Amino acid sequence: MGQAKIKQRATFKSEVIQAWEADDCVNFAVALARLTGWLLHVDWWVPTTDYYEEVPIEHFKPLRVYVADNHDLIFDARGIKSIIDFNERTIASLARNFGTGGVRTRFYDETTLSFLPLRSQFDEVKIGQAAEEIKANRCFLAAIPPRLPPFIPAYQAAKFTYGRCAAFAEVMQELTGLQPTALLAIRFLPQYETTRRSASGYFHSVVLHPDGLAEDSWGKASLHEIARRFGVVEFTISSDEHQVVVNKIKSSSLDRYEAARREARAIVEQYRL
Repeated sequence: MGQAKIKQRATFKSEVIQAWEADDCVNFAVALARLTGWLLHVDWWVPTTDYYEEVPIEHFKPLRVYVADNHDLIFDARGIKSIIDFNERTIASLARNFGTGGVRTRFYDETTLSFLPLRSQFDEVKIGQAAEEIKANRCFLAAIPPRLPPFIPAYQAAKFTYGRCAAFAEVMQELTGLQPTALLAIRFLPQYETTRRSASGYFHSVVLHPDGLAEDSWGKASLHEIARRFGVVEFTISSDEHQVVVNKIKSSSLDRYEAARREARAIVEQYRL
């Protein structure tokens, strides 16, 4: 879908947008996350340009609360945008108000969000009002891609996308018999070329279905669709490399791996079986 069409379908009245923005869009975002099941995010300004420097949470300054899918679409009060457009046109402009520093993106569940140092905490009355505005804008909602079953809560699905996907795939094998495999990147889209991956190109683990589709914590999809979430346009798969990754994690962080397995098992048993 072209960006022009997306923007036409995603408009709200300017006075409504301004009221949401007065609270950094927290009430809009919580309402939309509840309606769609997609993931709550906050973009924060931090007083450093070093992405890996530790910064205490009390030094984080909120820029925007919003909802995003599991790929590159942002669902914001000002419309549905690509992540690049959103960063360049919205986040960069907000960050300049704080001076020299950097931006860090984090995802949260609703409970955690309520304890963060936001400028405004979300308000159930305002959330209800935002929900009514969103539901009245049918074109906006229709332009948001639906979640795929089994509808694991978005925050938990996201946690098992990065760093815990191998444990999730192992649990899926144990409980469903589906074969786990590693995805190994050969070529990334230009904007993703700095993505961290192992020497083998490993970037994700999934399980394979007999029909050729794959499944991870976000549900069942084609291998190419899953790879595109990570900006990968050319890849191979390897069940042996998945096992290498699992063994490495066990040898370096067995306690963390076992904790991830227990959590994954509980999630799969509750939402997938």
